Amino acid sequence: MKPSRFLLAATLVIGTALRGGEPATAPADTPAPAPAGAAAASETKADKRFEEMLDRMQAAVQEVAELYGNPVFLQVFTNDASRAADLKQRLSAARSGSEIRAELASLQKRREELLADIALKQREATRLASKLSRQRAALDALGSAVEQAQRAVEDTAK
Repeated sequence: MKPSRFLLAATLVIGTALRGGEPATAPADTPAPAPAGAAAASETKADKRFEEMLDRMQAAVQEVAELYGNPVFLQVFTNDASRAADLKQRLSAARSGSEIRAELASLQKRREELLADIALKQREATRLASKLSRQRAALDALGSAVEQAQRAVEDTAK
């Protein structure tokens, strides 16, 4: 299928899906051009096959929507291998990009949680260091009081 026919097919499928109806046809009052020989007959046959292909594609899309609760998906029909490979690569890059963004957001959230936890632990360490220094000062004061009492007892005993 030529790229122009593919674009025509995509346009017809999308246009039909957006309208929610059948593909557009020529108005009834407009006269159809008369076929001119075998070339016109083969074109008509090709057009019928093309329409049949589009109908089958639409039916497949509707079946997927019915079976899986109208999921978000993208379906591209092409017989151009290089274009298909390019689209496949772009789709995987887009998926991996969104996965990376989600992982980055979760890592940033985890980082913020860890930073908050570190700040809490630092405040706790500061509080405990202050309490320890007060207890050391009290112990030193008690030790010096015991030494004075021992000296006083020694002095009275002499």
